Amino acid sequence: MSEIRVGLIGIVGEERKEDLWGTLETLARFGYRGIECPNYLLEGDVQENLRRFRGLGLEPLNVGCVMEDLRNRLDQLVAEAKALGVDRVSMWWSSCETRQQVADDAAQLNEFGRELKNRGLTLCYHNHHHEFLRSFQGARAFDLLCDLLDPECVRFEIDCGWVAFAGENPAKVLKRLEGRVPAIHVKDFVEAETEEPRFTMVGTGILDVVGTLRAAIETGVRWAVVEQDRLRNLGGLETAVGSILNLRETGLV
Repeated sequence: MSEIRVGLIGIVGEERKEDLWGTLETLARFGYRGIECPNYLLEGDVQENLRRFRGLGLEPLNVGCVMEDLRNRLDQLVAEAKALGVDRVSMWWSSCETRQQVADDAAQLNEFGRELKNRGLTLCYHNHHHEFLRSFQGARAFDLLCDLLDPECVRFEIDCGWVAFAGENPAKVLKRLEGRVPAIHVKDFVEAETEEPRFTMVGTGILDVVGTLRAAIETGVRWAVVEQDRLRNLGGLETAVGSILNLRETGLV
C-alpha cells in the first residue's frame, strides 16, 4: 500500500488574509503536508516565500485553471507552475452539455495535456457531479471522458465528495481509474437527496471516508486534498482542522 498525504485547498481564505504564516503554521501542525493553488506564494519574493513555506513542512501541489485558461494563457500557467515547483495543472471540470461537447473538450484536453507533458507537467481533470448525472444515448459523460481522455496525457483529480453526491461510490471510481489519479479531493455533504448541496466537515456527512481512503491508497493516489466549497456552521480554520483530525482518526493517513 502506498503512502498518502493530506493537502488542503481553499477553506481558510479569511484566516489567511488576516495572518498568512500563522494560518499555514497551524495547518502544518495539525498534519497538512501540501496546499493546492497557493498563488499567494507568487507575490513578493517567491523564493523566500517557498523557503518559508517548505520550512513549515508544506509543499505547493498544483496550479488550477478552467478550459479558457488552457486555451488563452497556457504559457502563463506553465510559468506559474515552474515558479512554484509543482508538477500538476488541474482543470476544474467541463460543462458536458452534449455528447459532442464532451468529445470536443476531450480532444482539446488531450492536446493541452500532451503539450504540458512535453513541458514537464501533468494535466488533471477535476470532476463535479454533473458528469455522472448527464447521459447521452445511455453513455454517462464521465464514462465518455474516461474512454476519450488519453491516459498518457491527461490524468484525473477525482472529487470524491461530488462523486458521492451524485449517488456513486468513490471507491469504485478510483479502482476503475487505477494509476490515473495522482490526487483526490475529499469533501463531504450533509445529504445527497437535495439538489442544493449542503457542505459539511469531512467525516460528518455522506462520504464513506474509510472506504474512499482505502481505495485511494490501494490505487496509488498520492494526495488526499480536503475541500469545502462553502462553510456552514464553523469557521474556515475550525473546518480544516476538524476535517484532518477526522481523517487521521481513521489511521489511514
